[in-house]
Amino acid sequence: MKALVTGADGFVASHLCEYLLERGCDITGLVKRNSGNILKNIKHLEGKMDIVWGDMCDSSQMLKITKGIDVVFHLAAQSHVAYSLVNPVETFQQNVLGSLYLLEAVRFNGVRRLVHAGSAEVYGSTQYKPLVETSPLIPRSAYAAGKAAVDRLMYAYWCSYQTPVVMSRFFAIYGPRQSYEKAIPKFIYQAAKGLPITIYGHGNQTRDWMYVTDCARAYGMLGLDADDSVLGEAVNIAGHYWLSVREIAEDICNLMNKKCEMVFDESLREGEAPHLICEPKKMNQYIDWSPAVVWEDGLQKTIEYYLEHLYLMDRVGERY
Repeated sequence: MKALVTGADGFVASHLCEYLLERGCDITGLVKRNSGNILKNIKHLEGKMDIVWGDMCDSSQMLKITKGIDVVFHLAAQSHVAYSLVNPVETFQQNVLGSLYLLEAVRFNGVRRLVHAGSAEVYGSTQYKPLVETSPLIPRSAYAAGKAAVDRLMYAYWCSYQTPVVMSRFFAIYGPRQSYEKAIPKFIYQAAKGLPITIYGHGNQTRDWMYVTDCARAYGMLGLDADDSVLGEAVNIAGHYWLSVREIAEDICNLMNKKCEMVFDESLREGEAPHLICEPKKMNQYIDWSPAVVWEDGLQKTIEYYLEHLYLMDRVGERY
């Protein structure tokens, strides 16, 4: 099986590459070029997969890189909600236009399946709990609006051209290699440094949490194992661990044996959805999957990883 992973050096994508290699796939990983050609998360996979530097908005490269590919796992995106609030045009252009070029390339080259890594942020509203795939899409940020646009663009290509797409929607994911400014790495850093745990709002925001290797496995199985009845479908990917931000902070402090002061700013960030939890029954219609990592074990592994990388987190510590 020849697989293309866009955004291969990212958080979830790097774990997906490991999973696909375990499954015996021949992988091409597209990585957005940076000034130093530095790999963050897949340096250890050099020589095991073909790494291509490029940009999703290069339509000619999309045509070239998808030729002969069986399945595309599309994870390349500007993935930070907060960044999208100050750079909405760049976020939308990168995420939506790049996906359009990819869709055209997939259609032209007859790729057998394209699985998009969407986001639960597309749901936005809190009035529907738990969320299901037919819940309305009410995005609250430029990032979420872009993800919703790509989700529906994928569906339009399925309806118009029978392009074999699957629209997955990730809920909250945690684990090693996640960006340092995300909640769990941030809380671990603050606890380790003896700093107050800073929490947006009152900490009552709830998410449906999944350990990153479980997410990568479910997502990979949608591309490799699900039959063709999944084509044209939206599928929520979630671990069914419903926890508030306050509970997460408390669990981190307890596992680290730290007495942490918690500081609440009593207001949500602009564009943040207060509650994103789901019932992932539909996913299990297509793949034989269940979480392999329970919350406490996954959180302990995550803590151990970031404690080993505090020297890197120090470089961005002032942002906390």
